[in-house]
Amino acid sequence: MKVCIKGSADDLKLGDIKEVCYAIDKILVPTDGSEPAVAATEYAVVLAKTFGAKLMAIYVDTGLEALEYPEEVMDDDVFEGVHSSVKGLVIAKTMCERNGVECEVSVIQGGVAKRIVATAQEWGADMIVCGDTGRTGLKRIALGSVAETVVKGSPIPVLVIKAD
Repeated sequence: MKVCIKGSADDLKLGDIKEVCYAIDKILVPTDGSEPAVAATEYAVVLAKTFGAKLMAIYVDTGLEALEYPEEVMDDDVFEGVHSSVKGLVIAKTMCERNGVECEVSVIQGGVAKRIVATAQEWGADMIVCGDTGRTGLKRIALGSVAETVVKGSPIPVLVIKAD
């Protein structure tokens, strides 16, 4: 679906108002089940419903969880019997079904930011919607900000959602 507004910022400066249209048909939302990722999923579903777009929710499995102790993996990461790696995908699928948004979910292997950008390009996404942070503490310091890396590396528009 194409959404149009009257006048762009440049046009308004010149006093010439015209119509500006954007079509968003596919939205990619990476999720790790964290609070910021769930907030991003909510925005992505609202945008998909507004634009009549399809949504793809992905979880990027780096394989690093296998290196953690079992109690680290299970601590606060279990959502009604579902591990955090799948929790975000379950939430995305449920939100989409409840709101009549077409959705596919996928677990992808590799480096998080690179796989997010590559998947968005391969799928033909018009937009990436992601949370501002996912990992916390030492994981975030060691791995850096995924959202920042995606913004810097993506040729596709990226909407970063800050969670409260």
